[in-house]
Amino acid sequence: MANQTLTIRNWDQGIADSPHNGFQLIKNANIEESLGALKANNKPTSLFQTAISETFTANADTEVITITGTFPVTGTAVTVSNAGGALPTGLSAATNYFLIKLTDTTAKLATTITNAFAGTAINLTTAGTGTHTVATVNAGVIKHIIQGDGYYIAQDDNGRVWYSETYFFLLNGNTLTNPNGNGIVLFENSDATATYLFVFRNAKIDVVEVTALANRRTPSWSNDWQALNSGATSDNSHHCIKGQDNIIYFCDDKYIGSIKENKEQVFAPATPATYTYNSQALDLPSGELAYWLVELGTNLLISSATTTGKIYPWDRISGSFYYPLQVPENYVYRMVNMGNIIYIQAGSQGNIYQTQGSYVRLFKKLPYSVINNTGALSATPITWGGIGEKAGALVVGVDATSTGNDGVYLIYPDGRVIIDNQPLSGSANVTALCSVNNGYVMGFDGGVDALSTTRYSSYETVIQTGIYRMATKTGKSMFSTLEVVTAKVPSSGTDYVRVKYRSNNNPATEFTTIKEFTFNSSSDAIQTYDAGINDLDNVQFQIELSGNVELVELRLIP
Repeated sequence: MANQTLTIRNWDQGIADSPHNGFQLIKNANIEESLGALKANNKPTSLFQTAISETFTANADTEVITITGTFPVTGTAVTVSNAGGALPTGLSAATNYFLIKLTDTTAKLATTITNAFAGTAINLTTAGTGTHTVATVNAGVIKHIIQGDGYYIAQDDNGRVWYSETYFFLLNGNTLTNPNGNGIVLFENSDATATYLFVFRNAKIDVVEVTALANRRTPSWSNDWQALNSGATSDNSHHCIKGQDNIIYFCDDKYIGSIKENKEQVFAPATPATYTYNSQALDLPSGELAYWLVELGTNLLISSATTTGKIYPWDRISGSFYYPLQVPENYVYRMVNMGNIIYIQAGSQGNIYQTQGSYVRLFKKLPYSVINNTGALSATPITWGGIGEKAGALVVGVDATSTGNDGVYLIYPDGRVIIDNQPLSGSANVTALCSVNNGYVMGFDGGVDALSTTRYSSYETVIQTGIYRMATKTGKSMFSTLEVVTAKVPSSGTDYVRVKYRSNNNPATEFTTIKEFTFNSSSDAIQTYDAGINDLDNVQFQIELSGNVELVELRLIP
């Protein structure tokens, strides 16, 4: 290829299984919005307020507390503490209060979210003594996200439950003893008068009505509603679903449990005659540990997070399961049904399997050059996160060994793969996914992000080509000209393409910037730069996008 024009395009091929056969990385990019062109993807926006921990002063005459930083929005849950004295009279440590934001630096406190939005503040009769601190009640690792009628519910590994309005707020009042974020499910009763949220702790189930916004703002919990088979310190998965038969099914140690509204009854958690609770509706073999549930037709498929690698089909009626499906991995984790094909996370090598109910086959192995580019073999190059669907494609959360390559991986039905998005908080595993409107919301350690209508900026969209063999050691190659071709230029604003290169694909080798191209209403769709890149035998390029630019191709001309 010495002294030949090199054209880089065909972005819709996705990330290759090897950087020797195609693109090594496509991250935070959209390869299908403008077919034939590459664009920056929708950037996430946070659904949680910024955490604070600030010292404050209190005014007993006005009930106003003042900080030097910035308060989050009204309704945010906070706690107060004191060092070297006493809190203002009316406040107690280790108690959840809710902000009534007045200005960035001033607020009042309320006992409930309802009171906060109504402006009903706690009466402070003294200013207290010593040093006072106000801190937000922060989310832990988000384990589950589900969608209600116009809102989301999230559960974190501290057992806290959050519901969304404009932002996520604390659904206050459930028991936080032995919680690990084990599972949540919504259930509407038969006459559609009430919707209930079931929240699973290690060994107990709590339930609360969430029908209307008023129920969510001032919840009335039935804590310790039912006992589970799992022990109080077990941390077993209690993944739960509401089946098409309107019965709730949940994982519980080696059992599948069920909650069923009785015939000619309307479910009410305080009235046992309205429901049947069965903590052992199905018994898996001894030593198995039910992890995830998914429906396939009339059957329920149950994954086992043990070294057996089994998936157990059950018709929900029989006293036992059918012959189990065998996955060639030690552990089987989350599953999702897309078009009556079940996609399966298994093991820790990045293998995704699929089944139609009769046998299991490998669907996609995530490229090793993306999940572990260290060059060293690893027993656990990834940790799986959430699973879901985006416009007919599979999305999975991945915590990768490769620095910066965590996030949501999008995998098309034909096996093409890209890194679709990453949390705003930085490189972190997306531990929960909730599919919605051809998109998703994603949960991680400390919050939940939704996809916005703003594109990635600041060169956060990154494409790395494979390594091109341009010449030999004795017959070097050179490029004198670099051309960037876009589909169109914006009518206003400024968009950017930055092109870099290096002589190998070693992650420890930094890329050298060739040129930053600016596209605005006065620029051309083809921009040329005198590159002057000499003495090449191997070369790899990194292309970075900002804004609304539609990149068609790069041309490197001798």
